[in-house]
Amino acid sequence: MRRIIFLAVIICTLNSCKRSEYINIKQIISDQIVTITPNLKKIDAKDSISINIPIEFEIETYDSSLESIDLYYVINRKNLMQISEFEMFTNNDKNKPINTLKSYLSVEKPLRIILREKNHLISKHYATELLKKYNINYSLENLKLGDTIKLVSYNQFRKENPLLLNEFRKIGDTIIITTRKKGEEIYKPKKIKINW
Repeated sequence: MRRIIFLAVIICTLNSCKRSEYINIKQIISDQIVTITPNLKKIDAKDSISINIPIEFEIETYDSSLESIDLYYVINRKNLMQISEFEMFTNNDKNKPINTLKSYLSVEKPLRIILREKNHLISKHYATELLKKYNINYSLENLKLGDTIKLVSYNQFRKENPLLLNEFRKIGDTIIITTRKKGEEIYKPKKIKINW
């Protein structure tokens, strides 16, 4: 009788210890390249330039009954629009943007995604300082739509430009992942602070 009670307690304990999360997300310090591109917003275009800092996340799903997964990218308290304001890539294909994560729900191993904001503005003066710092001989006045100036990996940029990234950190930018299981009507959100 004691054995049966003991087994019942163990089974109940194991069942209560099941993962309550459908998904796990962690930020990876990316080795993708930080770039400078023209200001697409055309606001203060003479004085601003876009810096594109790649952020990388590893996503792992734990529940095969997940039916939906969506990602929202929130910068400076604004939910960015995919394609026009940011692009998402997988680590396997860094040149082809993806629009949804749904097809990756059935992938058994963790998925790495890279997000690139298109319109994070810095002053042209600061951008010129960055070009000098990385020995890039290019005039920002010659930068045209479609041009990209490659700086260094984000990993290196992060170590060498703490003042800029500290400014980014003050806002508390996030990504939000929402998931839904088959048969559920409510989406479960998970908010992750971006560690610039």
